[in-house]
Amino acid sequence: MLIIGLIFAGLAIALHFFIFYLESFAWTTKALSVFGMTVEGAEATREMAFNQGFYNLFLALMALVGIFVRPTSLAAGNALLFAGLGSMLAAALLLFVTSPDKRSAAIKQGVFPLLSIIFVLVGSMS
Repeated sequence: MLIIGLIFAGLAIALHFFIFYLESFAWTTKALSVFGMTVEGAEATREMAFNQGFYNLFLALMALVGIFVRPTSLAAGNALLFAGLGSMLAAALLLFVTSPDKRSAAIKQGVFPLLSIIFVLVGSMS
């Protein structure tokens, strides 16, 4: 169960690295079709998206460091892992609740952190 949880964590991390790339570097190009925006809308929100992208990067890095620290310090590794994954999940839940038109994106954003948290917790209990 623990290995499955860490695989889901890796998927959540990879997704957030991709979101970081889209928001911070491809906002006015490749991100247009992903987020359903116009060039004008993207230009108007470029600075906000750049900042938001780094937020996603920092969550991914926090969880990634948690995975690598976990074998030597279970408490510190779990704290970092759950802080990163929990923040990813909380952001997805907030998007789901506040933006009905973006619920599909919220589910995609939140399913990997949710499954990772469940499987890591269950795997840690055995």
